[in-house]
Amino acid sequence: MKRIKIAILAIGVLGFTACGNDNNDEIIDSCETCSLMIMDQEVVSEYCDNGDGTITITTAGVEQTEDLGDATFDQFIAAFELLGASCN
Repeated sequence: MKRIKIAILAIGVLGFTACGNDNNDEIIDSCETCSLMIMDQEVVSEYCDNGDGTITITTAGVEQTEDLGDATFDQFIAAFELLGASCN
């Protein structure tokens, strides 16, 4: 059930990101660890930029890859923080 909630949340976050022109010529290997309270439970996930327009999300040891569409990694994290997540 938690994985479904996280997947829905991640898809929702992508809907809030703005379109932009990003430069994919250099590979960026950066990760952010974010925590978010969902139904009185803290959910901690790691988001890693794969440098190819996708991110790898790891939650509770389960890893999945998601397409960012036209958003950048920074836009994705900023949108997630707007939803109340704390990222570092």
